[in-house]
Amino acid sequence: MFSSELRSRKREINSDNMSQIHFKLAGTAARLRQMSKRMKCFFLCLLFVSIFIYGNIFWYLMSGNHLTTDSYLETDKCPACYGHSMCRTLYDNRVKMTGWSTMRFFDMVNRKNVHYAHHAGGKRNIVLKKLGHDKELVDWDERICREAGRTAPCDVTRMVYRTNTAREISKIDLQPRHLKGLSFMFMCPTYRLIDYALKRYKEVVKPDLVLFRDKVQFVATAMMNSEPLLLQTFPASEGWPFPEYYGACGRFIAVSDEGRPLQEFYNSPFEKRADLAYQILKMADLLTTHHQDFVLYWTDLSYENLAVDSAGKVRIIDAEHIIVVDKKSISKVRPKGWDDLLESTFDDCGGKNCLNFNVDGLCSHTHSDHNYYAACRNLLSKFADESAQGMPGGLLHDMPKYARNDFDLEYLLNECTRPSSSQKRLHVKDDIINALDEIRNLKMEKDPKSGERES
Repeated sequence: MFSSELRSRKREINSDNMSQIHFKLAGTAARLRQMSKRMKCFFLCLLFVSIFIYGNIFWYLMSGNHLTTDSYLETDKCPACYGHSMCRTLYDNRVKMTGWSTMRFFDMVNRKNVHYAHHAGGKRNIVLKKLGHDKELVDWDERICREAGRTAPCDVTRMVYRTNTAREISKIDLQPRHLKGLSFMFMCPTYRLIDYALKRYKEVVKPDLVLFRDKVQFVATAMMNSEPLLLQTFPASEGWPFPEYYGACGRFIAVSDEGRPLQEFYNSPFEKRADLAYQILKMADLLTTHHQDFVLYWTDLSYENLAVDSAGKVRIIDAEHIIVVDKKSISKVRPKGWDDLLESTFDDCGGKNCLNFNVDGLCSHTHSDHNYYAACRNLLSKFADESAQGMPGGLLHDMPKYARNDFDLEYLLNECTRPSSSQKRLHVKDDIINALDEIRNLKMEKDPKSGERES
């Protein structure tokens, strides 16, 4: 009898609970019906986003470090990839993504495919880059398929060996015409440049031996983005102003994290900006004169191409659009006017930022003022107008009176951008460097209203 009463009591409790749940659901449904269409849309969007985010967080926590998986790294597409020298480090779980990069849903809005990570073994922060948007990576695959005479999608792992270029390399070796125009680095390739790059190529299967497979991978990389090839050929360890190249795995490369983008310093105190401007002009000088045989030219220069590390040092973080010119080969061939100074011509571009250049001219001259023009035109002078991004007037905007009057800085920048006479740019760039060097080292306090130095 007691047991029967207990069962009856449980049924009553369950019935009451179900009634309460039904009542609450009915109330919620009634409130939803009373909402405006805008509120209903907002509520549904909020619900979808919450499920999506928490679902991805749960998926990430359950799946572990995706940098250890071949499917994420796309190593199955090699040698239609950047290489494999970093794979062992990733497989050993020594590199883990940080911040938003740990969440896979971030990939959907991460258009540039740039991820931040920490290298536990090296105790340093690194940047992992796929060097292209998703559409560009798909185009890369489709191009390989077309050149192999196949319809996309195809197995690029096999088809990359069946392209016309790969077939020719197997017969006559890698030649300049196989690389010409594939990327900015190889706008004017020479045998010397190819040999120089291959000797420094880290993504070979066997150390100190460049095999046919390695050359196919080298060309495939140039087809997509030559930045990893440039970073290996002109490494930071030899004084070049680039991030350190740590290696590649599949369709990712790993480089040193060089800090904050230059645009974050647009509103810094003038002496700080003068220091950054000084470094940028010295960088232009270095690209032009650092190597006795090769010169590197900017063809795209903007705030987002440069970064500033914790020590205040500027680095080039986007090297995709840099042309490499073999000066030694030019001096041997001696095309018409080869030893004359090639001067870049100012273009207003309708008041917008732009950087015009003559590829044939750069490829046939051993001397050019182009890098100084690029720095002054697109970053430092008043012509460097990025109003659309809220950065008008260049990095040295709102110049204090002492900089204009005592150092003639505004005039010098104008002459660097739009010189009034032949070869004037080469003369004034040294004056600008000297002026910026003095300004960045100023210790005197300035009147905050006038910007003039106190006497």
